[in-house]
This record gives sequence, C-alpha cells and structure tokens, in this order.
Amino acid sequence: MSGIERYVRRATRAVGLVLLAAALGAVVLGGSGACVVVPQNRRKHLADPMMRFEEDALDAHRRQKFYTTREAAAGGDGMPAGGGCGCQ
Repeated sequence: MSGIERYVRRATRAVGLVLLAAALGAVVLGGSGACVVVPQNRRKHLADPMMRFEEDALDAHRRQKFYTTREAAAGGDGMPAGGGCGCQ
C-alpha cells in the first residue's frame, strides 16, 4: 500500500468519525430540548385559550359545545354532558 492510499484511508475514516460525532451531538441536543419542566405558576399562561391552535377561539368553543350536547354522553372529552338540549 502506498503512502497516498494510507493517507486517503485515514482521512476518510477521520471524516466518518467527525460526521458520526456531529450526528450524535445533534440527536443529544435535539432530544434534550423537549424535556422541559414548567413551573406551577406559569402553567396558567400555557393553558390560556389564546394559546390554542384554532384560528377563532369563540368558533372552536361553539363547535365543542355543539358536539358535547349532541353526543349526550360523558367521558369522551372529560366534561359533563348535557341531555341534548344545550343546557349544560
């Protein structure tokens, strides 16, 4: 094996190790950002109706009330259900 072939083989192995280390580092950094403990006094801000994904919170509330009154069963969404008359 000539000197050039050994150099290319070592360089290729070094690049592979650097790429592997970078990939593992990205996985560790990406995975560690998802584990966040929210303090008790900040949870009310995250549960604010304005933080929902729906465009119109009033329309979403209307649709949810309509669904729960027409469903007439408790336990599906964790809220007490009405009798179908809309008088929750």
